[in-house]
Amino acid sequence: MAWRFELYETLGSTSDLCKEKAEAGAQEKLAIQAFAQTSGRGTRGRSWVDPGGNLAISLLFRPVNATDFLAAIPFLTALSLYETARQFSTGEADFMLKWPNDLLLSERKMAGVLIEAGGRADHKWIVVGIGANLRQAPEIEGRKLSALSEVAAPPDPVVFGRNLTLQMDHWVGVWEAAGFAPIREAWLDRAHPVGRHLAVQRRETYISGSFSGLDEQGRLLLALPSGEIIPVVTGDILLD
Repeated sequence: MAWRFELYETLGSTSDLCKEKAEAGAQEKLAIQAFAQTSGRGTRGRSWVDPGGNLAISLLFRPVNATDFLAAIPFLTALSLYETARQFSTGEADFMLKWPNDLLLSERKMAGVLIEAGGRADHKWIVVGIGANLRQAPEIEGRKLSALSEVAAPPDPVVFGRNLTLQMDHWVGVWEAAGFAPIREAWLDRAHPVGRHLAVQRRETYISGSFSGLDEQGRLLLALPSGEIIPVVTGDILLD
């Protein structure tokens, strides 16, 4: 099934509209894309600021096994973003993935993902909202952001979005054929290296340690100064 694109000049949130269509029975592989968003959302209730000319897209999936797909989709999306950005830049561009699905350029966030799920038990839907700074990065106090235009001519958001869905098809296909192991390996090849010092922030709590890879479920493994290795399920990852 080919992706069906609906393009809008302005939306409050591509994900909100995509979820409405999912609840109304829309088939999977629907892509809702806007040239500007006025109420974009990030994870943990944060806003996603859209100054225009960037990517704002939400993708609808209806997987057979929603539980397994939800565990894999952050990594499938991250890999798809990484490879699509590579297509529009030179080999010298310093892209890196940060757990679980942020795309960094020169260690500053260039793209983020918001994953939401719903529907009946026998007809689940999953909406993957993706925002990527193509033309310009918004200025947000206390945050270091980047844009693809720093390393390449900014691509047309529609062209970028269509290439992104092709990458999504590829990585979903790899996962369906071979499971999570090759996805885990590919993600690790593109992420901050093992041994990189980082901290996990959960509200006002910080846990410092070093990156020790991913386990078979995709949980971040954090090596503590004591030598203990703990799995991380949720939290903001702060790179030092």
